[in-house]
Amino acid sequence: MSNKRPLPDSGASVKKRQRTSSQCFGIENLVFLFFTSASCGLCQGCDKCHPEVCAPKEANAIKKDGIIYKQVGRGFDLTFVSLTCLFIRMRASFKCYWTPTAKDNHRGRSIVRITDDYGDTMGTQALKFASLAWGQVTPAAKRGTAGMPLREFKGAFPVDHIDNNKNNNNVSNAMIMTKAEHNAKTTLSDEQTAKRAMSKSAPGTMTVFVSKGKPLHDSEGNPVVINYEYRKQAMIDYKLKSINIVHSIKYEDSPTRNSLVKINYNGQDCLAQFSWYNLPDLEGEIWKKMKKADHLTLELPMSEQNEYWVSNMERFKFVTKSTQNAKIRDFRGKKRPQITLMKQNLFFYRIVALVFHREQMNAKIAEQKAKTGIVWTFSTLEVDHIDFKSTNHCANNLQFLTPEENKQRSNSRPCRIWEIGKKDAQIEYPSLVAAAKAMGYSNTTVFNILKNDTHPKWRGVAEQVK
Repeated sequence: MSNKRPLPDSGASVKKRQRTSSQCFGIENLVFLFFTSASCGLCQGCDKCHPEVCAPKEANAIKKDGIIYKQVGRGFDLTFVSLTCLFIRMRASFKCYWTPTAKDNHRGRSIVRITDDYGDTMGTQALKFASLAWGQVTPAAKRGTAGMPLREFKGAFPVDHIDNNKNNNNVSNAMIMTKAEHNAKTTLSDEQTAKRAMSKSAPGTMTVFVSKGKPLHDSEGNPVVINYEYRKQAMIDYKLKSINIVHSIKYEDSPTRNSLVKINYNGQDCLAQFSWYNLPDLEGEIWKKMKKADHLTLELPMSEQNEYWVSNMERFKFVTKSTQNAKIRDFRGKKRPQITLMKQNLFFYRIVALVFHREQMNAKIAEQKAKTGIVWTFSTLEVDHIDFKSTNHCANNLQFLTPEENKQRSNSRPCRIWEIGKKDAQIEYPSLVAAAKAMGYSNTTVFNILKNDTHPKWRGVAEQVK
């Protein structure tokens, strides 16, 4: 006798079935497909797949609003998922369906909870469901999981983000692999581990005392004060724990607690007081604190623990309110970097533009409202890199534009284009539009020629603004 429980009607969590019953949708807008064994891995209906419309219960794929959802299987035969981790969970009767939603957890992973075909709820990375459905599995993992339900994969078969970006949850960026394969890809060398541990350590200043209230002086009569770019180095030098330094900084100004730490300095028993060391600013650097208005514009709640500071020179500072400990992230030279604040992923350069150019943004919104009647907002305006370099996020290189203005500015950009293998025969064009007209291509094609190296015949580069 089978010990499998009856299949529940709901595709959402059993515990939430009553509360979410109104979210079941009819199947009128679904097309049920059957993909043959000729199906290629990451495909949405190419000529090789030969999708056939079939009865719902025979389907291994669904098309909804032009998007293909493939069947997960492995105990989730009624669950279908797209390349971008959108889910459809069919009811047992196939008369309606649910759309489970993935949510980010505290580690930045996208997690989804779905009831399997036997009534048990399972929560795991949405990307693992999708990778299995779309065949993103290494040969070793495929052999190791043959006939195994998804519930039993656990940590033995993790899903890997190919580009190491945990926020990129497209199936083309994922691969289910064995733990050994994953460790071989992600395990750092001892040197890399030590370097990373050091770089994640906050800076600090150590003042040395002979006794409480009496500082130690060097040979020139100056108090011994040492600045550490990384506190980890002080921990190594004096065999301290992180809590020793944190406690010393936290209670530096408190008269009720002793914040001095015992150390051995040059063979002499001494006391050390640690305090926050503010890393030197770059030449011409200006810091601005993110205000309440900035948080409201970003739809970002205020943090009770931290303050956020933005530099005009591509740096960002997290400051802990209670201790004034700070951590600086440097985004110089990085292409369109993202930053996570209060569990929200934001483009760093848009934060810079908002903090330093709020008046310019407001003026742009007022100008467009008077001119066209359209009410623009921070989220609908685009932030343009004035020198066209997507790696230069200095405040003076950013400006707010409407999408149409940004497109026109990009199309008016001078460029040089040449045939592959014939770079010496470059042709200069006064603008992208002029290049497209001369070559008989669309503006989009020429833009892609300048943006990447995928065109079969041409290569090019856009000129920088003088």
